[in-house]
Amino acid sequence: MNIVVIGAGAAGLTAAATLAKAGHNVTVVDHNQRPGGVLSGWDKNGFTWDLGQLLVEGFGKDEAIGEILDSLGIYDQVKTIRDDRRYVFPDFSVDKPQEYGGLTWRMKYLKDIFPEDSNGLDRYWKDFKRFTRLMTIVRKLDHTSGLLKWWWQIQLYVSLLPFITRQKWSAEKLMDSYFSSKKLQAVFISILADFFTPPSQFMGLGVFALNAETSFDSRVEKSLGRNCDQIYMYSLLGGTRTLVDALVGCIHQNGGVMKLGCDVTAINIVNGYVSSVETNEGESIPADIVVASGAAKETFFNLVGKNQLEAEFIKEVDDLPLMDSVFMVHLALDYDPAVHTGGVCTYYYGTYDIEGGIVEAKQQVYHQGKQGFVVHLPTHHSPQMAPDGYQSMTVYTICPDSLAEGDWESQKEQFTDQLIKYAEEHIPDLRGHVIDRVTLSPPEFRELTQCSHHAFGGLAPVMGKSGIKHQTPIQGLWFVGQQSEGGGGLANVIPNAYKTAMEIKNTL
Repeated sequence: MNIVVIGAGAAGLTAAATLAKAGHNVTVVDHNQRPGGVLSGWDKNGFTWDLGQLLVEGFGKDEAIGEILDSLGIYDQVKTIRDDRRYVFPDFSVDKPQEYGGLTWRMKYLKDIFPEDSNGLDRYWKDFKRFTRLMTIVRKLDHTSGLLKWWWQIQLYVSLLPFITRQKWSAEKLMDSYFSSKKLQAVFISILADFFTPPSQFMGLGVFALNAETSFDSRVEKSLGRNCDQIYMYSLLGGTRTLVDALVGCIHQNGGVMKLGCDVTAINIVNGYVSSVETNEGESIPADIVVASGAAKETFFNLVGKNQLEAEFIKEVDDLPLMDSVFMVHLALDYDPAVHTGGVCTYYYGTYDIEGGIVEAKQQVYHQGKQGFVVHLPTHHSPQMAPDGYQSMTVYTICPDSLAEGDWESQKEQFTDQLIKYAEEHIPDLRGHVIDRVTLSPPEFRELTQCSHHAFGGLAPVMGKSGIKHQTPIQGLWFVGQQSEGGGGLANVIPNAYKTAMEIKNTL
């Protein structure tokens, strides 16, 4: 079968590699000269930086993404190291102890700071273990069949019972049920700023998934009990580009074709079925199947055309809840700041009002780093990402795609200076050690991702909303990636693109 994959990001490359390995004629088309999308990284004068996906989950050989890479024959090509992240708040920080303090060290530490919420922390921990068991059973269901699958379905139902009354709770309501301190609540929900989703709109039970103890200390045991396993976080050694190279190599090895620096201008539909795609090079590529990744509006409204779509589906695309963008500064340093950052990935917060900060950003007001930012130091594990004796570092923060006042281009240098100043409050004399810098703002990310609205993480995980289904109303047209029903982030994008490709394979 002739299959065209639009977009060479994580989702497109995963689907393409899976289908090429299954023996189909696969052509991948992407606007950029280099594959990978936001995983392609950035280079300048011997320095390399990642554009996101700083710590990734599920890359262990017995975890979701690791199993997929293994099935594609490329697991050994993607080198990883277990890793964790550090949180710094205005009045305290969450630092893993130098000597491992056991599975519950973070709970004990938080009890010392917030003794009034000790009981709430005990209740949270009990429910966290219940939720971890629930998710472990969900993963087991993906690998079983017959009577064993029936058994795990019963166990799933039993594990769901403690959460039945809280299924529709928001993160805000869930946190209020455990803790009186807003500062303590921020420890568990501050990560929602990454998703541009206020706690009042985020599914409460999702908070447990975002706070695996392994993400705060890579030494934490995987198992919390019988059938109760956590997932680890990882750094990709050499940067995210190593994953891209492995997937592209798999595509080429299995006869797939990569057409880079090429734009798809139309997806042709004949009698409700895809027939071919047109490119800006004047080529018409025959297609029995088209797998599109990327932005939903650009795919369905521009490439397919509203005249081919039902009104209900058009409304679904129009109503997609999307994240916004990021303001990202890459720094080339002549010293090692790790003594100050405490590791490879540190989240710095300037506020405990997570709801207010996100709402303000959604109103197109950019905080310039005052409310928080992330520092990523890839050379902490991957010294090859900078010349000998130097370090690569990225400072970034969420920002609106468009500004209520002014524009990004005219204010970019001013915003860059301000973000570095905020970072210097935690990393002394940072500016004195910057030998070069590169800034990426929403316009650059729009160009990279070929969209009119840059949503850095894709679909915003708003309660009651979902992305576009993988199997679209157009016969032969499938949709994967961050704006699909699978949601954003590598932990969702890669497994869902793989499952979609396997579904396509099984229907052909």
